[in-house]
This record gives sequence, C-alpha cells and structure tokens, in this order.
Amino acid sequence: MDAPDPEREGRPKPSRLQLVLPAKPLASGFAVAVGVLLAIALAATVAGISTVLISIFLGMFLALGLDPSVRAFERRGMSRAAGVTIVAVIFLLVVAVILLLLVPATVRQISAAIEAAPETIAAVQQSGWYLSLEASLGIDLSAVIAEGIRSLTTLSSFLAISGGVLKAGFGVIGAVSSFVMVVVLTLYFVSSLQSIKAAAAQLVPLYRRARFTEVLEEITRSVGGVVAGGVTLSAINALVVFVIQLAVGSSVPAVMAIIAFFVTLVPMIGSLVFLIIGGVATLFVSPTAAVVFVVAYLVYIQVEAYIVTPRIMGKAAAVPGVLVIIGAMVGATLLGLLGALVAIPLTASMLIVIRKVWIPRQNSRTEPPGDETVR
Repeated sequence: MDAPDPEREGRPKPSRLQLVLPAKPLASGFAVAVGVLLAIALAATVAGISTVLISIFLGMFLALGLDPSVRAFERRGMSRAAGVTIVAVIFLLVVAVILLLLVPATVRQISAAIEAAPETIAAVQQSGWYLSLEASLGIDLSAVIAEGIRSLTTLSSFLAISGGVLKAGFGVIGAVSSFVMVVVLTLYFVSSLQSIKAAAAQLVPLYRRARFTEVLEEITRSVGGVVAGGVTLSAINALVVFVIQLAVGSSVPAVMAIIAFFVTLVPMIGSLVFLIIGGVATLFVSPTAAVVFVVAYLVYIQVEAYIVTPRIMGKAAAVPGVLVIIGAMVGATLLGLLGALVAIPLTASMLIVIRKVWIPRQNSRTEPPGDETVR
C-alpha cells in the first residue's frame, strides 16, 4: 500500500463551485457557442436537403423490397447479376404501366368528377339522408355550402388559389424529379446491395465482423420481407377496392384504388382508415352504395387479416401489434405517411438487434462488473 503524501494532505480541498466551473471560462464558452452554431448549421443543412435524403431512404427501402425477388432467382440457380437484371426490367415495366395506363385514367376520372361536381352536389342535397340530416341539425346546410362557394370566388381567394396553383405546379415538377431519382436509386441499390453490405462490414473491427455480418444479413432479409409483403398486400387491397368501386357505380374507381394503395401500406391502421375514407366517398354515389362498400370491404379486411396476411408475411419479422401502432404514430408525426411506412421496417430492425445482440449480451453477464456486490 502506498504511503500517504503529506503535501497532498496539506492542500485544501477544492470547493464544489471550483469543481463545476471550467478552468478557462472564456475559451469554454466560446467552444460551446461554436458547437451550438455548428449544430444549428447542420440542422439547417439537413432540412435543406431533406428531399434528397427522403429519396435516398425511399430508394434503399424499395431496393430491400426487391431483394427477396433477386434471392428467389438465385435459389433457382441464376447468378445475382442475372437476377438483378430480371428484377430491374420487371420493376421498370411496372413503372411504365403505372405511368402509361394508371396516371391518364386517374387524370380523366378526376377531371370528370370536377365537371360533374355541381350535379353531384345537387343530387346529394335532394337525397333523403341529406334532408334528414339537415332537419335533425336545424341548419340550412345548402346555404352554408353556397356561402362557402361565394367566399372562394372573391378576388383575394382567387389570388390565394392562383398562388397555390403556382406552388402546386412547382411541387408537381419536384415530385416528378424525385420520382425519377427514386427509380434510379432503387436500381442502383439493388445492383450494389452486396457491395454496400461488404463495405459496411469493413467499418467494424475484425473480431466483431462475422457477428455484424450475420445480424446485417438478417436485418436486410427481414426488412426486405416486410417491405415486399406490405407492397403486395397494398396492391391486392387496391385491386379489391377498384372492383368494389366499379360494382357500386363510382365514377373514380382508379383514384380510390390509388388512395387505398398508399393508405393501406401502413399495417393494421391503414385498412381501417381507408374504410372511413371509402365509405364517405361512396356516400356521394348513394347511401346504399356506401353500405355495400363498407360491408364488402369489412369482409375483405377479415379475409386479409386471417388468410392473406399470414401467407404473405409469414416469413417476415413478426412485429407486435402495439409496436406497429406506436411506430406508425411516431413516424406519421415526424414525416407524415412516409414516416409511418418507414417506421415499421425500422421497428423490425431494432427488434432483431435487441434479440440478436442486446439480449445475448445481457444473458452472458452472470456477475456484476468490477467489485460491485449484488444487493
């Protein structure tokens, strides 16, 4: 045991204030101020390139969703290059079909719905359920609607709408460019996914590289299965909605199918949300059509939950329902619909990391660290 130092014992102990205050307050304050400014600049930079970052993340998730198809071709004896080529061609064909068939049909249906809007509103105002609702509320709903239309036709409203249309035009141009960027990034990520994973593994120490590669492979398989399964379920859902809307006489079945596709990409919540959207929209056809749609779509929701989803998502990572809801709510709050979509694969990835890394590490700790004793 070392002998006590008399000089150290004779020194007065520093006060608590001296321990807290820095030795060079001016330099420390300047460093803190510079750090705050750099953090603000970084946040502003990220906000400025948010569209690019969103396109990159979306392209990566779509690539992970296409990767299971590439793996399926590899299991059949094809090389990865051949599988990537086939998947890329199919992906481009699907994009071309959407652009050449679905988009023009959607534009025509929206234009027809706008032209028929006055007649549709008049028919709704003369329907029995509308008159009953107006009588029960004691409000002249027709006068309220007419006043709203008059307020929209004023000069100030026209200027505001014109500015909004101009912004919408620039928004459409930005959306088209982002769409092209996402398609290009998706094809690039699909073709170079293996090299990207190998490069990521090189950043990990050698003694941890094998374990990291194993966890990374499972994460990519799981996320790819979740993304591919979710897109497949949404496509089936959109097809069912299109058929039901045609059956009930809707004038915008393609529009409703597109809305259903994007809304139902969010598991569990999306179908219920679109049930309300579709029911209200079909109410403009007739109350009977709305009832038929709600009943038919409820039947499909049950079939999807108990038959379709287990067959498609059976091999993907099982995410508890409560985590799906919480993740979708948090993601939607931060980034809207895109955040809700990305939250589910991220939740599955975190569950894999917890199950493969955190829990085994905790189970290996049978004794407290250092000289601590179990209390």
